[in-house]
Amino acid sequence: MKNFITTKIASTLIANGYPLTNLIVSESLNIDGGEIWDKEVAFLNCDIENLTCIMVYFNRPVTFKNCHFNNASFNFSYFQKGLTIEDCIFDKYLDFEAGGHNEIGTPIIIKNNEFREFVNFFDYWFTGEVEITNNKFFKGTNIASKNQYISFDIPPVFKENIGLLNLESECREEER
Repeated sequence: MKNFITTKIASTLIANGYPLTNLIVSESLNIDGGEIWDKEVAFLNCDIENLTCIMVYFNRPVTFKNCHFNNASFNFSYFQKGLTIEDCIFDKYLDFEAGGHNEIGTPIIIKNNEFREFVNFFDYWFTGEVEITNNKFFKGTNIASKNQYISFDIPPVFKENIGLLNLESECREEER
């Protein structure tokens, strides 16, 4: 069973390095931009209305497992110690623009997810390992495009995904 909590309580838990587990946050939740985030971030079995992480330098692992996000954005955010997104659903356009920068040995793993709108990786630099496996990209993504300034220092693993991975765009379908 999931419990409702306020944005203020959720923010306090995250700021103190506690995982959010079996929770519903029905308001906007922000991780402060322009900061080095030295706490591990973990969302496990949560429903989140809106998560915004703009210009956050995550210096610890970031994990989202079995979560449902209505809105989420990670523009200009660096995942130095890796990012795991597993068994999640994202309802709206998801933006990772101008981020990445995971260290070798701290992979970015995106697997078994459902992305109902476009996922943007424009100007993204993967400096460590990347695994994109068994996802459903209903409106596609540009993660494997050639002209969107996306670079991989280590060859990525793309396996068993549904949907186009190489769209040459960085915008929402309605903006095209």
